[in-house]
Amino acid sequence: MNVKSLMKNPFPGLRPFTQEEDYLFFGREEQTIELLKRLAGNRFVAVVGTSGSGKSSLVRCGLLSELLGGKMLQAGASWEIAVTHPGGNPMALLTEALLDADLYDIEEEHVRENLLATLNRSHFGLVEAVKQSDLGEGTNFLLVVDQFEEIFRFHEAGQLQQEIANEFVSLLLE
Repeated sequence: MNVKSLMKNPFPGLRPFTQEEDYLFFGREEQTIELLKRLAGNRFVAVVGTSGSGKSSLVRCGLLSELLGGKMLQAGASWEIAVTHPGGNPMALLTEALLDADLYDIEEEHVRENLLATLNRSHFGLVEAVKQSDLGEGTNFLLVVDQFEEIFRFHEAGQLQQEIANEFVSLLLE
């Protein structure tokens, strides 16, 4: 067997690094620490940069690995994290992200429909959805909205899509 075939490529290509690849992710320690500090003081943090600059890797690999490793001492190491993106249907994708994060019993009848209804009910829908979830006592919740810039294309998609985008942003802000 060839030695090269045993070695894994340390570069994921165009996709972002994942938490499982934190051993390959380096050189962004200062930015990761800054993100941790900002998250400790704010419930809403935006990571802004040019396309391809590694924002997703910084959050998905750098920040999330540090959070789960207990680096935010005052909050602890107990975190549930959901990752979503606006896509073509931000509310449905948010519903799926909350289900994928194992915040709900997916075997429960009508869980998707009920969760989507809760999210759509008001600007506090996300707050209510998290309150109604199976989040353990003392467990922190973080929602990562990757590729948030997708939301800005909704202004070209018509009135209904604009309203959906506005509701999605309202959920995040509450």
